[in-house]
Amino acid sequence: MKIRNLTKKFASKIIFDNATFEFIDGKITYITGKSGIGKTTLLRIIAGLDKAYTGEILGRSDKISYVFQEPRLFPNLTVSENISVTTDNSPYTVDMVLKLTELEKEKDALPSSLSGGMKMRIALARALYYNGDVFLMDEPFSALDDATKELILPKAFELLKDKTVIIVSHNIEEAKKYADTIIDINSPLNN
Repeated sequence: MKIRNLTKKFASKIIFDNATFEFIDGKITYITGKSGIGKTTLLRIIAGLDKAYTGEILGRSDKISYVFQEPRLFPNLTVSENISVTTDNSPYTVDMVLKLTELEKEKDALPSSLSGGMKMRIALARALYYNGDVFLMDEPFSALDDATKELILPKAFELLKDKTVIIVSHNIEEAKKYADTIIDINSPLNN
């Protein structure tokens, strides 16, 4: 997937000025950079959630799994229901993604009874279950403690093998460990 000549403004603030980005199909790309530089905006543009820009996106898939910065769960649905609500045509079972994200014991719980890290794991499980061609993830592991990351990330990245994965993160060590490519957005204007 390639983004060409991207220009994005919020009022008079220029976020991207004729920027170009390329994401290799089937590879993991981490996007890093300081807060407020446009990382989340770039994901929203790729997902089609933000259409107020100029430029073009070539090779974008219509089937996108998205993990937002906040979990965005349905409060009246159980953990299992929050996962299965995305599709009835997954190659995976709900139990399989629950096991992968270490949430088997919470499958019948409501989100209000769970920690922030558990809620983010539900969001990750839901994205995996949906099984998009492209995975967009905005700080998906920031609410997880190191021990939980060690349990979950290797299994999650194994499942994501051969998918196009774009992850926004401030964790450089994590990016070095899992990324095929790292894009460091230092300045909004020099992309």
